[in-house]
Amino acid sequence: MPLRKVRAMETTKATIEKAVRDMMGSMTTIREIKGIPDAEMESLYSLGYNFYRTGSLENAEKVFQFLVLFDHFNPRYWIAMGALCQTKKRYMEAITAYAYASFLDIRDPKPQFHAAECYLAAGDKANALSAIAALEEFSPKDTARGREYRMRAEALKKLAAA
Repeated sequence: MPLRKVRAMETTKATIEKAVRDMMGSMTTIREIKGIPDAEMESLYSLGYNFYRTGSLENAEKVFQFLVLFDHFNPRYWIAMGALCQTKKRYMEAITAYAYASFLDIRDPKPQFHAAECYLAAGDKANALSAIAALEEFSPKDTARGREYRMRAEALKKLAAA
């Protein structure tokens, strides 16, 4: 390989590695780098949600993949991706998406609840109970949403314990 090509490859690799380090170090998203406004991302989310709601799952998946790639710090996008995978019975992928959402907002009971559903659907009662325990530990007790998911988790707990 000519020396010029080797140096170009090294430069390209170094440039890519530096860009990744800069992006991760500054907590920047591709959306921010590309300058995509919040309103456009919200429009895409609405489009994906409408595809999902109307059963156009392949189109919804493309939109949700774009959203989690371009703004990996938004838990709503990960929950949407998890819901899509759960609907398609790809439970382990759904659990992974819900785990990212939970990592980004540990107090939101929704991803923990749906992860428990996925674990149960996959036949893993122990991890379903673990997800429910996380929901009970971290979700707020003093909000309507927290109380709602805690009630729903009680029903799942009974299924998992059976």
